[in-house]
Amino acid sequence: MNKIAGLLIGFCLIGSLSPAQDFPSEFWHPGKMVLISGDTISGEIKYNIETDLVQINGEGRLMTYSSRKIFYFEIFDVTIENYRQFYSIPYDLKSNYKTPTLFEVIYEGKVTLLARESIVNETSHYNSYYWSGGTYTRQVLSYDYFILRKNGEIQYFSKKYRDLLDLLKDRQREIKEYIRKNNLKTDEKSDLARIFAYYNALLDG
Repeated sequence: MNKIAGLLIGFCLIGSLSPAQDFPSEFWHPGKMVLISGDTISGEIKYNIETDLVQINGEGRLMTYSSRKIFYFEIFDVTIENYRQFYSIPYDLKSNYKTPTLFEVIYEGKVTLLARESIVNETSHYNSYYWSGGTYTRQVLSYDYFILRKNGEIQYFSKKYRDLLDLLKDRQREIKEYIRKNNLKTDEKSDLARIFAYYNALLDG
């Protein structure tokens, strides 16, 4: 096989390694929004967690609200066909004082698991039969996780196993066993939801 054919196959390989991903923030979702004024608006919602802005197409017009005006909003996510809830909660995310910040509720309980999503570039390596290989970059959906306690305190969670055990240290032995037995990962959204459901069940027990 000549070099040109080999290069073409290599380019095709790179394309197959980096498929397009549908990001929820790029779609309009049916839902409703409750403002801090108490007003409720229903319609199609498009959100941007990174800028803390939400658009809603309802009542015959398109409106944009910042997290300062929003109490919470709920959508039926068309990309996963499931409901998601977001609240605006005071937090010092980027400054030295607390400002209203949008968080998704992953699991709600005495200790609540929150998340903020973002689109990031991820670099991966590949190997090819026809050349020495290399790297390719694609955009992926990433989550930062936070823990909301009953007293209103929000703590950042680094996704690391040891960090999680420190945050849930009052039930550390049971959490360690539950993670091991169920082969759970502390950086996976669905696994974390299971861990926090179990932890809150321990607190209620």
